[in-house]
Amino acid sequence: MKNILVPIDFSEHSNYAVEVAVDLAKKKAATIVLLHCVELPRRFITESTSALPEELFFMKEASTNVKKISEEIESKGISVKTVVETTALTYAVKNLLEEQAIDFIVMGSTGATGSKELFLGSNAEKIVRTSSVPVLVIKDKTDISQVKKLIFACDFSQKYINAFKKAVDFANSLDAKIDFVYINTPYHFNSSREIKVLIDNFSKEHKEILAHNIHMYSDFSIEEGIIHFTEDHQSDLICMFPAKQSALMHIFNGSISEDIVNHSEKPVLTIKL
Repeated sequence: MKNILVPIDFSEHSNYAVEVAVDLAKKKAATIVLLHCVELPRRFITESTSALPEELFFMKEASTNVKKISEEIESKGISVKTVVETTALTYAVKNLLEEQAIDFIVMGSTGATGSKELFLGSNAEKIVRTSSVPVLVIKDKTDISQVKKLIFACDFSQKYINAFKKAVDFANSLDAKIDFVYINTPYHFNSSREIKVLIDNFSKEHKEILAHNIHMYSDFSIEEGIIHFTEDHQSDLICMFPAKQSALMHIFNGSISEDIVNHSEKPVLTIKL
């Protein structure tokens, strides 16, 4: 973890994300890249030079606010870069992932519900869906040093190896333990014996899992299983694994990861498989 991207909008939740990023940067000796996207009124985007003075005013004000935050972070001995853009957040993040060698994102989110979730989604949901690097979504004021129990729900197949390694590295950096859990549902039911075979085979190849905890948990759906297991075991953070979908499939089916990002009150770490 060398470069941590933190999208900010000067809200309370974005401040929570900055605080977490600062703690992670201290642990990893990482650089924080602050990103703010100025949301200009539509007429500024469609008009020509007549709008330029007002556009410059918004940019200047945003740059001043970003600078204040960067100076506060630098006063703690952390290296900071700042970026102010007028493009949409998702495009700005995509460009920075390619240009700045970003390897981790921390961002705040209030989630999204109802029609807002269906038609607009949250910025966090959009970033989770498109990011090629892990994204840590912060929902509330979080002391990351107190995150000691992570939940990692999977079927113990080989497709989870990359995510498994990244989650273990993240947990080790926090001196935390992971609850690896197989969620058994009526629609994708396996017997306890079958699940044990899957777990045993995975454990033989990846012995580092034995330093953590392994569970089987039954519920009516994967989403409910994750939420209920988190409540039952008082987990501090949820690891999720967003899958690529077409826009049409996303509208009708959504994504388990994005649902958890929107609806869980706990921090969520998403890692692409």
